[in-house]
Amino acid sequence: MILYVRENPALSLEEAVHKLTGLPAQRLGLKDRGHIVAGAMADVVIFDPDTIENRAALEKPAQYPRGIEYVLVNGKTVIEKGDRTANHPGSG
Repeated sequence: MILYVRENPALSLEEAVHKLTGLPAQRLGLKDRGHIVAGAMADVVIFDPDTIENRAALEKPAQYPRGIEYVLVNGKTVIEKGDRTANHPGSG
């Protein structure tokens, strides 16, 4: 996303987010995912588009990205102020 939105713009931020969220959910028939509406599963990522950066590499694949402040899965916070919480709502 960084390459095609910020560094070498081919998409708007809104188009990129849709291609990563709403479009795949629609194609897979997941009616309660990919958009923010009442009754949906509330999977939300809050990020800073100016600082978001993938830090994972082949040598260190488990590196967390930079610029993601909050992540909610099924409405429960799993990343808060950039740090993991004890919540695991997407497991099991």
